[in-house]
Amino acid sequence: MENNSPEIDFTFYERVPDTYDLGGRMGHTDYIDFLTQDEVPKNMMKGTDLYGRKFLTMKIGGIGLDDNKFFRSAQVFFQRYTDAPNIASADFEGSFIQTFGGATPPQYQLINDLVDGKVVKIKEEHRFNSSRCNIIIANMDYWEKKFAKIIQKNWFISRYNPRYTICKKILNEQYDEYESHLE
Repeated sequence: MENNSPEIDFTFYERVPDTYDLGGRMGHTDYIDFLTQDEVPKNMMKGTDLYGRKFLTMKIGGIGLDDNKFFRSAQVFFQRYTDAPNIASADFEGSFIQTFGGATPPQYQLINDLVDGKVVKIKEEHRFNSSRCNIIIANMDYWEKKFAKIIQKNWFISRYNPRYTICKKILNEQYDEYESHLE
């Protein structure tokens, strides 16, 4: 997708390393609105359809800053016409921004930021597909890494702090093994 406008940055497509093959499939309206999240193995993938139009699948997560609740969503962004770089979007078992009439410059920036792994606070100009507005979103790769670090940290704490059952169990097993070698 070339950048034909100083306001719109289409380079996000080139920064997505993983490619998804549609296997020649197309939706009834020539949209890519038939994919399920389970069939797309990565959180962000790019590809081209039968007509050579580029598309991007994106799975995101977000947190409501008022209620601290985590949610997931996803969307497919695709080139609407082969001779124009403007993108539209389709449902991907959900959608997180409204792109009726095509994506707006702030939405292109949002997509670029999500591809780059940034955490973004949703603004009205993003046309978020929910009445919730005090939220932050990021691509699912960001959240998976963040949650993995939390799990690692908590595992380390529980493994080596005797206040936790797992540590007590390991210490008791090690002590029993030590005692058995003394006999």
